[in-house]
Amino acid sequence: MGCDGGTIPKRDELVRTKKKPEQKDKSSMQLYRWRNCHLTQGPLRSPIVACGMGLLYNKESVLQHLVNKTPFPEASAHIKSLKDIKALKLTPNPAFNGKAQSVGGYIDDNSSPYICPLVGLEMNDRSKFCFLWKCGCVISERGLKLGADNKCVNCVTEYEDDDIVILNPTGEDITLMKAKLAKRKDKIKSKKNKVKQEVVVKEEPVDEDEKPIIPSSTTSTIPVKTENIDVKKEIKKEHIKKEQIKRPIPSAAGSSSSVTSANCRKLEDPVYKKAKLAHSISKDQTATNVYKSLFTSHEDDKNQTRAHWITYNPFYN
Repeated sequence: MGCDGGTIPKRDELVRTKKKPEQKDKSSMQLYRWRNCHLTQGPLRSPIVACGMGLLYNKESVLQHLVNKTPFPEASAHIKSLKDIKALKLTPNPAFNGKAQSVGGYIDDNSSPYICPLVGLEMNDRSKFCFLWKCGCVISERGLKLGADNKCVNCVTEYEDDDIVILNPTGEDITLMKAKLAKRKDKIKSKKNKVKQEVVVKEEPVDEDEKPIIPSSTTSTIPVKTENIDVKKEIKKEHIKKEQIKRPIPSAAGSSSSVTSANCRKLEDPVYKKAKLAHSISKDQTATNVYKSLFTSHEDDKNQTRAHWITYNPFYN
């Protein structure tokens, strides 16, 4: 039955103690982040994108969230449009067959489908990987140090320190990625404000009296004389004054004022006088006899004894 001198019981066997909660394996959790999408938790498949915080996504899942306007989790709340994500240029691992490999009698789950194009390291939790925000090339931290003059070793594009984004950051790297993300957004805002200011300066009106401003981009210079402009203005003013003097002053008689003004213009116009003297309806060959008989210049009207119009006869009672 025990306790007969042949066995020595331990304290755990005699005293009931609280069991410790199960702890998750950090390496397995980190490996899960490298293999699955941060939104849907499904396996990553191309095209693969990353945000400014270095989290990995399937592009389809991000598009579905943006189209359906579903809220993002807290870690991905900074994604507002496709400008906040970047397509990654990944280098496939030729030794990866799509399944876990058995090496030396044990199963190696850490084999990754992607590697660093320079050093050959597998993209997993064992080594740091990062990508450049301008070009999207994914390189290990060790391979990034091989470059010089802030140029990508893979595609030779220039970048700044704020463009380096660490993939799946942990600890202090998370705060560093937040600071870099804020700096990139500030740069974009400052560029937009500069463009707006330039547009406003170009659209500002220029006074006629002042000399026109010629932009610096134009190579040819056009001389402008302000004296000629002033002379033209004075000539226009004098011409307007003369026209105002010629025009008759409108009266308050309504329709009669318009008739008198029209008659005055016709009398003053010398061309109208010449046309009136030269033109005669009785001599017009195109007019008919019936039309000519309406006027006093017709022979029948000249030979008649009565007045032409009763209303205009001063002897009519």
